[in-house]
Amino acid sequence: MKKSVKRNLAILGTIGMMMGTVGIPVSTYAAERENNSQISYTNSQQNFLDKIVPDAQKLQREQGILTSVTIAQAILESGWGNSGLTQQANNLFGIKGSYEGQSITMNTKEFYNNSWTTIDAAFRAYPSYYESLEDHALLFVNGPSWSPNKYASLVGEEDYRVAAQIIEDGGYATDPNYAEQLIETVETYGLAKYDQVYDTVTAKTTIYAYGQAKPNTQSTVWSLPNTLKGATEKASLSKYKGKNLRLTNRAKVSNGSTWYEATLNGVHIGWINATDLNLVYTTSMEQEVNLIRGVEKADGKIYAFPIVDASTARGTLVALEEVHVDRQAVINNQIWYRINDGDKRLGWVESPVLK
Repeated sequence: MKKSVKRNLAILGTIGMMMGTVGIPVSTYAAERENNSQISYTNSQQNFLDKIVPDAQKLQREQGILTSVTIAQAILESGWGNSGLTQQANNLFGIKGSYEGQSITMNTKEFYNNSWTTIDAAFRAYPSYYESLEDHALLFVNGPSWSPNKYASLVGEEDYRVAAQIIEDGGYATDPNYAEQLIETVETYGLAKYDQVYDTVTAKTTIYAYGQAKPNTQSTVWSLPNTLKGATEKASLSKYKGKNLRLTNRAKVSNGSTWYEATLNGVHIGWINATDLNLVYTTSMEQEVNLIRGVEKADGKIYAFPIVDASTARGTLVALEEVHVDRQAVINNQIWYRINDGDKRLGWVESPVLK
């Protein structure tokens, strides 16, 4: 039996001691290692991983704490999410206090004067696992109030073995074997694979399209697709509500998502997830026609695409009496024509400027 874990940081409790969720040897769980390559999980373990991994990976990208180590700590301290504190308050790590005014009081054992004493203590109650994971990550990023740099070397560390030792050396737990327990948990359950949190672009294509942010979107414009290394938030997508955004490139990402690179009035704004946009124009919306039309409004503007966009304006119909129309498109309930003057392609005009 592994030695039980007692945390000595002021904001951490020892709820796991009372509930039997800390210090349970990993060999008692139903995971198997076959030649150190094939690992199986119980249904409840797989459900726990499915629930916790995406949030832990998101926080690794944002805060630099390895996913594998975060999950290993959550497994050890919450018993795969089965502790009473976790089930009642989504508190994975026994953090004491309150969260946005919410707490839960439970019995816990504290070690005072060389003996264990059972007391009532308030623990943070979280609305979901994510907030518990975030609190845990920020403990390492910001450090305890009396030692802000206590875990500074943990941030950005890419070796789970080194990370586990940093956590132990920082005094997170008094158990001298805590790093060993974390490393064993990572290796027993193959958690290191979750440290690959950055995706890659599998295909990038230049496109001619426009899109608008979906109504009531709460999404973000990014410097790169958000799961790529180096991606940063640039602005709220709601800032561009109702605007026709020119889409210049489409990227397929290894996680299966599709992203568009966008500009507004000729100014680059960033990358937007395809699920957050309604496409208002693509070349697939065009139809071939063969028409001759007279010019109704000589000051009618010509654009590179069938969208009113000052950055793509190509001039007006001045000095033209008639034009050849070879394509048309219906965009935002407006008919547009692509026009030519002899062999010279001019661009797109709205239908009312022609007879």
